[in-house]
Amino acid sequence: MSGTDRLGAHAALWYADARYRLAWFALPQVAVALAAGLALAVLKPAGEWGKPADSKESEKTYLDLLDKAGKDGDKAAFDKLKAAADAGDISARSFMGALYNPEWAGIYVKNPVKADAATALSYYQKPADLGYPGAQRGMTDLLLNRGRGQYDLKRGCRYGLAFQANPVAIRNNYLNSWSTLFWIAGCYADAESGVPKDPQKAADIYMDTVAARLPLAIGTFTDDLGRQPPDLVAAIQRNLARRGFYSGPTDGAATPQTQAAIRALSGTAAAPQGRPADPGQPPPQARPPAPAPAPSTDEMMALFKSATTDAAAEGKLRALAESGVSVAQYLYALLLSPANTNKQRITAPDAALASRYLERLVAERSFAPAAAAAAFLYDVGGANFPRAPGKAADMTIRALELKSTDIIQNLSEDKWGAGFWAALQQRLADRNLYQGRIVDQRNDRTIQAARRLLGNP
Repeated sequence: MSGTDRLGAHAALWYADARYRLAWFALPQVAVALAAGLALAVLKPAGEWGKPADSKESEKTYLDLLDKAGKDGDKAAFDKLKAAADAGDISARSFMGALYNPEWAGIYVKNPVKADAATALSYYQKPADLGYPGAQRGMTDLLLNRGRGQYDLKRGCRYGLAFQANPVAIRNNYLNSWSTLFWIAGCYADAESGVPKDPQKAADIYMDTVAARLPLAIGTFTDDLGRQPPDLVAAIQRNLARRGFYSGPTDGAATPQTQAAIRALSGTAAAPQGRPADPGQPPPQARPPAPAPAPSTDEMMALFKSATTDAAAEGKLRALAESGVSVAQYLYALLLSPANTNKQRITAPDAALASRYLERLVAERSFAPAAAAAAFLYDVGGANFPRAPGKAADMTIRALELKSTDIIQNLSEDKWGAGFWAALQQRLADRNLYQGRIVDQRNDRTIQAARRLLGNP
């Protein structure tokens, strides 16, 4: 096995995303590396500023340092990893990118450095240019997610297509990273991406992410299907027809029948009734029966209100959350949060579980209310869940980036704990939005800076 193969195999230990570790839906791969501007010849590492790790032991060492630094808060481990990265080791640079990558903040909760997309990109770039798939994936996620502040469509698509065609990524099942594939699909749908437009290829990848139950994909192509271009919707209808979920016209219209078919594919609703099969055509591919439709939002709100005193309602809401229903996850997190001061509730607070649900919704669905709720949770803390003013400030920034007007109202009420205001001012200053001394108290400059980030000066 070559050094590059070993790099890919060991990097897979880290970069394989457990949240989307489902059955791998095979995607057609094409020779896109040249079109992406990153020919696969670069997979042979250049020696201009150091060489990649050349043994399993050294790669494992860097992975162990990553875990110690991010999960245990081990500053000495971080310093060793940083020294290796700054000396030019490719795998160390990619792992350093992971420490700074905001996408992984929920996993590396004791990280000695704060998440910073720009710094992550600076560490990722060289390994990505040399064909390291984990770094290519990191570049793709950060450059194509508009919510991260480093959005660059053409550059992100170059790295995304190189990642998609990278033989090491394919061989080591990196392509079960559904969130990354969701961003890559957009490259084929947007004429400004620098990639030849191919709505059908975009639709095929998008529907694979729906079938894998990626919440971001399900929300985009059910609730927001009407915002998608007609040529993409038509391609989605063709994909659904091939899968046996859709029998309507291929007209590019965001009809209820099309939405129902997407929900059925995602496993969140029953499949629509199709017309009788044409005897001259092969039967549609067999599939297991879809589960019953999820309750409506109003029904889940009713469960949430009853769950404070009704054990049956609490159990139903919990089951919906555990099954992956996003609205139920948000409501159940609110029920569990120590920030919920309802004295009548029968469910004991569980701040750790609430934080996991909220951070997942923020990361996977860019859900602004979840960011605001997480900010309150980290500010309040709870049993076995110490207050984290820095995390509260991070989630406040995220809520502002996602245009949550509720967070502005709560900032104005000044009910935040010690350390929060200083942490928030520092983060706003890092974005050149706050000027003045960092003081741990609310002031007009902080609110004005927050409004500028929200886009409402």
